[in-house]
Amino acid sequence: MAGTDFATTVPAAAGKLGMTQSAVSQALSRLRLTLKDEVFVRCGNGMRPSNYAVQIYPEIRLALSTIRAVVGSKEFFDPDSSERNFKLAMGDYGEHLLLPELLHVFAGYSGALTVQNQPNTDPAVIARLEQARLDLLFDVRRPVSVSIESCELVTEELVVICREDHPRLGGFLSVEQFLGERHVVLAIGEGSHTLLERIPGMQLIENRRIAASVNQYVAIPRLVEATDAIATLPRRMADYFMEREAIRILPFPFPGAIFDVFMAWHRSFNGDPAHTWLRDSVRDLAKRL
Repeated sequence: MAGTDFATTVPAAAGKLGMTQSAVSQALSRLRLTLKDEVFVRCGNGMRPSNYAVQIYPEIRLALSTIRAVVGSKEFFDPDSSERNFKLAMGDYGEHLLLPELLHVFAGYSGALTVQNQPNTDPAVIARLEQARLDLLFDVRRPVSVSIESCELVTEELVVICREDHPRLGGFLSVEQFLGERHVVLAIGEGSHTLLERIPGMQLIENRRIAASVNQYVAIPRLVEATDAIATLPRRMADYFMEREAIRILPFPFPGAIFDVFMAWHRSFNGDPAHTWLRDSVRDLAKRL
């Protein structure tokens, strides 16, 4: 009815709808049965809408406009009007370096975009990602699943931090010194895994003397500054803390001190304009970290 815009003949209606005349006649018959009304009545060489059709047409047109708006929203995303809540899983690294910049991007739009973050070490996080209950996961390990896509977001370098006036360490750190000093380590998850264990080829936990295990990056520099202990951090985190604490940065003494941080999402989000906008925004931010 709305598609024909009350065309006065079946051939004219068929032309407007891109259908055959036979298909239009059949659709009109089904519409008459559904509405229990003639809908269109013959008038001379054409047709005119029935009184009932004229009466209900404004409401039908409004309903179809709403449907078109909902279906059409898949084709674009407007951050100035959206109230989308994005569910992320990132650790301290992302919360310190990426999340503030992402919220700054959100603040540049007049919509009500929000973020809900959860730890990326939660044992159930991969299951949530595979169920599309999570928008993005950030981790040093690339998830392996047929339903998950991922990309390299940033490449990081491991460094060692120590107090600014450490009594034994100069500008160079040997393997012997690294293993001889006591360490503050970031414990990951409910077990005893540390950041180094999550990075391929960096399983050094058995050879280090542990002074303290903490579950947040923010605790590490204060402990390092207050003691002779050292800690291993990603370069960007070390730079962030060096601006705020009396610490200094030393090169990591082992080879292979480079690792990637990955961004992962469920494949079903590939056609979601809002999700595409989010991924593009994160990639742009990561280039500037």
